[in-house]
Amino acid sequence: MTKIVVTLVALTLLPCAFAVDGVVLINQSTVLAAGGFPYVISQPGSYKLSGNLTVPDANTTAIFINANNVSIDLNGFSILGPTVCTQSFPTTCSPTGIGLGVDGGNSSTRGASVTVFNGSVHGIGGNGIFLFSGGGHVENVHADQNGGKGIEVQTGIVRNSTATLNGSDGIYGFLITVSGNTVYLNGGNGIKVGCPSSVVGNTSVSNGLADIATDPIGCALANNAN
Repeated sequence: MTKIVVTLVALTLLPCAFAVDGVVLINQSTVLAAGGFPYVISQPGSYKLSGNLTVPDANTTAIFINANNVSIDLNGFSILGPTVCTQSFPTTCSPTGIGLGVDGGNSSTRGASVTVFNGSVHGIGGNGIFLFSGGGHVENVHADQNGGKGIEVQTGIVRNSTATLNGSDGIYGFLITVSGNTVYLNGGNGIKVGCPSSVVGNTSVSNGLADIATDPIGCALANNAN
């Protein structure tokens, strides 16, 4: 009986890992309880920040996704790192490193159909968001002062987001739809895509290289301000 009581007490002291609707909650305490950064997502499902995440250095990744069909609701919170980028021209950042805010992986067997939305990624040593495999979707995310690219989605959608003062390109992808974003003061290109991609209704100004760059030809561009 004593053993059962002790076990129940111990369970009540653990950081809450699930919301009422079954969504997995992530915050600094749950990350540390799980062994520290990076926080590894190894199962499909819905995840949500319930507080800011702060990585200790520019070489540390905050969240690593090792599964397909994952949704991460930043829930108005931020993934934070130590990198600071200047407003000089061109933008430069320090310290930089290999850390990523959200790493979707670069294997075709993981990281497909990943959605990240509704929050910010600030001061990460490398890319703010890196979704390499197919079906990436970033929406309502503010990526700023990251040492690498602000948002990189190789195949998918980047919509209604901002990318500012990042060390490299603001938004980068290969076969993507980029729409309704605001991009400025990045050290590289504002928006850079491979064709065929769609770049529609964005504002991209005052970036270190081209405000909108396509490679090669054959992309659909319309109603962009640059």
